[in-house]
Order: sequence, then structure tokens, then C-alpha cells
Amino acid sequence: MKDHDWEIRWSDSLDVGVLEIDAEHRQFVARVNELNKAIVECEDKLTVKWRLDVMLTEAKRHFWHEQQLLALWKYPDRAVHVAKHAHLTAKLDAVMREFEQADVSFTWALKGLYLKQLLVDHLMKEDMKYRDFLRQKSGADPVPDRSRSARKPALVPA
Repeated sequence: MKDHDWEIRWSDSLDVGVLEIDAEHRQFVARVNELNKAIVECEDKLTVKWRLDVMLTEAKRHFWHEQQLLALWKYPDRAVHVAKHAHLTAKLDAVMREFEQADVSFTWALKGLYLKQLLVDHLMKEDMKYRDFLRQKSGADPVPDRSRSARKPALVPA
């Protein structure tokens, strides 16, 4: 494996156009990379668990923040998105319990990677849905303006 093949690189295509949420998503990608690095470098279970705990705590805080903003923006699929957060949170908690009980490093490494993938999939699929809603609502081009000044703060719908 080449150096850093495991690393996820941020792409502007992941921006939802809301400064606060984009910052949280960028932080999440950084946390994913830290977790990947810990697993690739065969860090001990305690280190990997700490990285997972930080990532999951931040994810849950992000879900709450995102839900507040979706309500403010009157996102029509908010209830569905909130339900997906609840389902994902329950799944993350269950897999985390399995991770904690796993004794074999291969098993707990796989659990850690699975937790990470659940969160990445949510970002790539579900969060892009409200990004598209915000763009339609604002009449924005399908291709976002890449300048930081073109994006709105979270409390102002895009």
C-alpha cells in the first residue's frame, strides 16, 4: 500500500454551502483520517477506541446542530433526515459495543472501519440531499461557487 492510500481528501463537491456545517464536515473527514491512520499503523485498541469516541461524540453533536438548522430552513424531508440520524446513532452505539467486546485486533479494526463507513455514507448520500434543496431554494447553480465568501453562515438559508 502506498503511503496515505487510506486518506480521504476533502473535495469542494462535499460542501453543502453552509459555513458551519461545511466546517463540521471537514472536521469529520479529519477525524476519519486520524482513525484510518491509527488502524493502518496498528495502534493499540485503546488508541483506536479513543479516536472512535471522539469521532462519534462529534458526529452526535453535529447531528443535533444539523437538525436545528433543517428545522430553521423548513427542509421538507427533515423528519426523514432526523429519523436517519436516530437509526444511524443506534447502529453506531451497537457497533461501538461490539468493538469494545472484541478481543482480536482484526475484529475490532473491522468494527472501527465499519463505524467510519456508516458516517461517510451518511455524509455522501443523505447530507447531499439537503445541499441540493438549499441550492434549489436559493436558485444557485448546480455547480457551487468555490469562494468562501459565496457561502452563507448557517443561520441564513442558502
